[in-house]
Amino acid sequence: MALFGKRPEKPPERRPGDGIYMLMDSASHTLARGRRMAAPGSKNLYISLIEGRVQTLVAAGVLQVVPQDKSLPPLMTRVVDFRENAVALQPMRELGSDVRRNFRVPVVFDSFLYPRSGGRAALRSVDLSCGGAAFRANCSLAVGDVFELVVPLTSEGPLLLNAKLLRVHLEPTGPSFFACKFVDMINDEEALLREAVFAIQISSARARTR
Repeated sequence: MALFGKRPEKPPERRPGDGIYMLMDSASHTLARGRRMAAPGSKNLYISLIEGRVQTLVAAGVLQVVPQDKSLPPLMTRVVDFRENAVALQPMRELGSDVRRNFRVPVVFDSFLYPRSGGRAALRSVDLSCGGAAFRANCSLAVGDVFELVVPLTSEGPLLLNAKLLRVHLEPTGPSFFACKFVDMINDEEALLREAVFAIQISSARARTR
């Protein structure tokens, strides 16, 4: 494929998340992360890997490709060519926007939530996605309650997000289990949260392959 043999032109200046894609197998297991290569007029998607192994992608054959940029659709693709640190992917069909929102990664962090009624409660996370979180805490929240939750994992520092409680499982002893969705996020908050979830996905994938 001619693109891989060309000397790339000097790329335009980008924001940190521009052109970044998460590559997963058909079962939504994270395999790699990469940046899209410029290929004017091409129907294929060319990805230069940032993390992950080309051999793993080739062995999977069919890949879900999820851009960090929410304006671009997630795609189901198949590998049609590869080089040492890059793959060429043929788009097969678009995937729903829920694929990006439902990225859910197990991650443990200690943080706080702030109920609308006032006060503060400590929490320990169970998992995190681009659309919400699950956590354990000793507090009195009911399904439908809106509160603020601190996510401390972003590159810009702690992120204070509005959340709405979806599920609760009360425990007779110890912290109860809660699941919430994030609401009323602005674009910058969404971008920072996606970046954090992508980074956790990749760290988890690296740990599984060691």
